[in-house]
Amino acid sequence: MNEEQVAKWINELIAIDKLHEFYVSKEWRHLRKAVLSDCKDECQVCKAKGFYTKANHVHHIQYVRKHPRLALSKTYIFQGKEYVNLIAVCKDCHENVCHPERLKHKVVEPITEERWE
Repeated sequence: MNEEQVAKWINELIAIDKLHEFYVSKEWRHLRKAVLSDCKDECQVCKAKGFYTKANHVHHIQYVRKHPRLALSKTYIFQGKEYVNLIAVCKDCHENVCHPERLKHKVVEPITEERWE
């Protein structure tokens, strides 16, 4: 499937609120397995901090809903430079770093003296 076909498919799934079908598709499952293998099943966020954790998720740097044509792309090109689009991450990093909006508890800024004045 080329990028245009992927974009059409993803946009159709989004329109009918069935994007989950992408994540259970044969194409995504094979690519996900390849990315985990490429990263030796290690969480890339933990690894950057000096820890080694088993990765069990693959994260899209360029979100599928915003960039559907990149849904099945390991990399993307921006201003002539190639970047990684899919990274292996553990569950905690996927939620904390990649999707903080999903956290059940929001971090609240402490009240400072300036806010009371």
